[in-house]
Amino acid sequence: MIDTDNSGTITFEELKAGLKRVGSELMESEIKSLMDAADIDNSGTIDYGEFLAATLHMNKMEREENLVAAFSYFDKDGSGYITIDELQSACTEFGLCDTPLDDMIKEIDLDNDGKIDFSEFTAMMRKGDGVGRSRTMMKNLNFNIADAFGVDGEKSDD
Repeated sequence: MIDTDNSGTITFEELKAGLKRVGSELMESEIKSLMDAADIDNSGTIDYGEFLAATLHMNKMEREENLVAAFSYFDKDGSGYITIDELQSACTEFGLCDTPLDDMIKEIDLDNDGKIDFSEFTAMMRKGDGVGRSRTMMKNLNFNIADAFGVDGEKSDD
């Protein structure tokens, strides 16, 4: 849609016009910065590979922002960790009252410190498989959280 002359590349003018067509109100300097960031080989145009790379990077950044928001939601006291009390509160809110949290914490808490840090949380959110009661509960919690925050919990290749 942006490559209006079908050359296989996107020029600055095509990018500017394409963004305007989709309702973007970016200033010309912001569009230039976007162009410069996407134009990896400094050719003055964005080719198909550069466009895909930029799109995938933006998608990954958006997912990371959603993971940060989800983690912050659980980390009520802002300590940088999700405690069992904070997790219990969230489970109650999500209607998962009869959840064995001790078992779940043991599975998620890779460093065995009794709380979940951000890296442990993201590993749990990206985990798509699991067997057993607590893993099934984790998968359900993962799905509910992912759905609420727009995070794709099934992706693990990033």
